[in-house]
Amino acid sequence: MPRKRKPARLFQRKDDGAWIILDGGQQIRTGFGDGFHKEAEEALSDYIAQKKRQDNRVYEPRDITVGEILVHYGEAKVKTVGDKERLVYSIQALSPYWGDLKVSEIDVDRCNGYAVWRKCAPSTVRREMGTLNAALKYAAASRKITHAPIVTLPEKGAPKDRWLTEEEVQRLLVVSAPHVRRFIKIALYTGRRKTAITRLKWMPSLDSGWVDLENGVIHFLGKAEAETKKRKGVVRVPTTLLEEMKSWAPEGSHVVSFKGAPIDRIDKAFRAAARRAELEDVTPHTLKHTAVTWAFMRGMTLEDATAYFSTSRETLENVYRSYSPDALKNAAGIMDLGI
Repeated sequence: MPRKRKPARLFQRKDDGAWIILDGGQQIRTGFGDGFHKEAEEALSDYIAQKKRQDNRVYEPRDITVGEILVHYGEAKVKTVGDKERLVYSIQALSPYWGDLKVSEIDVDRCNGYAVWRKCAPSTVRREMGTLNAALKYAAASRKITHAPIVTLPEKGAPKDRWLTEEEVQRLLVVSAPHVRRFIKIALYTGRRKTAITRLKWMPSLDSGWVDLENGVIHFLGKAEAETKKRKGVVRVPTTLLEEMKSWAPEGSHVVSFKGAPIDRIDKAFRAAARRAELEDVTPHTLKHTAVTWAFMRGMTLEDATAYFSTSRETLENVYRSYSPDALKNAAGIMDLGI
């Protein structure tokens, strides 16, 4: 995220004793010198009030930078967004390219240029540009700018078809650290995303999911959390996982922890385990893909999968349903023409 600059403040020059206002890279003289500190403070108050009136005005896109819009969006959303780290990472990635440009300079060519400049997977570029789009729309909705320009996103790539076999899972488990092993098992049994799992606590929580061992249920949403489009939901824990979780001695507040401390990011430790297991193109999200794929292979219905995995019916149909042995079985029977 672009560095938030310090608020306007007073500073007394050593050479002539004059009180000046420091604001970013600007130095504004108050007109008062040594012995007039109170008057200089009043000048600072007037300056801040005037600046606040200016900040509350609605900007034309040509009069404000993209960096200011990203800061405006980040400050508003960072405390409430489900995945804070992803938001901060996206804004940090966007800032070097977009930060100093005026909002009015956003067009198709610059959007396409970002994809070339970024030199990373199209899915990553699309996610980051989605953050830029959301920031601009929020700025328009909150009357920071008069209107938001159109952001051109890269085309959606084909969904990854990488899922693990049972043999690959066993290889991965053998070489994983204990906290990574816990993460892997919860992911495979529940099909949830990494953040929902790493934030799980042993006790009921307002701001993160928790495990109810007595009733055999995992609540992936804190009691005070609002559900987002990336739904978390509730899962009845399969017997095998439940019995194993009961044997896990709680170390600290979180289910997945390292030396009693919560895990901020599991990616690095997971990648290290995947390398040791000699598995290619495997990420924490591959576990969710594996869980849902296995579910359909074992005959789970579309209706049950929608509820169990808290995943949209559209996604399940488009990406996973073909793995079901019953997929289009009735239709194939009808079309068995016998000619």
